Order: sequence, then C-alpha cells, then structure tokens
Amino acid sequence: MKLRRVRRSRWDVLAICGPRGDCPLLDFLQDLEGQLAEDGRALLRLFAFTAEQGPPHNVEVSHKIAGEIWEFIAGRLRVLWFYEAGRLVICTHGFVKRTRKTPAGEIERAQAAYEAYQAAKKSGRLKMED
Repeated sequence: MKLRRVRRSRWDVLAICGPRGDCPLLDFLQDLEGQLAEDGRALLRLFAFTAEQGPPHNVEVSHKIAGEIWEFIAGRLRVLWFYEAGRLVICTHGFVKRTRKTPAGEIERAQAAYEAYQAAKKSGRLKMED
C-alpha cells in the first residue's frame, strides 16, 4: 500500500493511494470546480491546520463517524480519515455530501481502506511517497 504526504509539520497528513499510484483523495480535490473548488481550498487549509496543530476538536469541521473513522468537513465536501500512532492522520477519500447522513457506502469504503492499511502495516508493505 502506498501513502502520499499531503501536508507535513508536527503531524503528517497522508492520503492512501492505489497500487498503480492513483490517489482517490488528491484526484477528488483536483477535479473540483466552482463553489466546490472553494470548499476544496477550505479542506486544504484544514489539512494545513491539522499538520500544525493536530486534528481539530471542533465537531463542525471534524468528528468521529464510525469505529476508527473520522470525517473532515468543508462545506459540502467530506474527507474520511483515521489516526495512526506517531502523529499521523491518514485520509482515505473524499466525496460530496448530498444527504443529511454520511452514506453507508462511503463509511464502508473508508473502513475497508483502514483494514487494508492495518494488513499492509502488519505485513510490512507500506510505502511512503512525498
């Protein structure tokens, strides 16, 4: 499993990437247009804050949604993530929230990424890219 660094300071904000180097989070952010692009810039500011200060303790911009999975919030955009030892925040993917509740499929996708990460970590198959 590959991890790509999104921001680095006191904390590392990382994104999970596929075996061919595709990165769902970075691809999602790059494809945003119009008002969603402004929300994307807000997410980037949130990543910068998180790298400096750690994950925010403000439920309006970040909160736990299921098990080990947390959610960053910027307007209609959401990024699902989890903690890892050593001041790491690992982002699984982003999506546009269209309903009141976070869709179960998005949570399941993040949980699958979390489990794949844990398996890769256990087997020594994690690779960091800048």
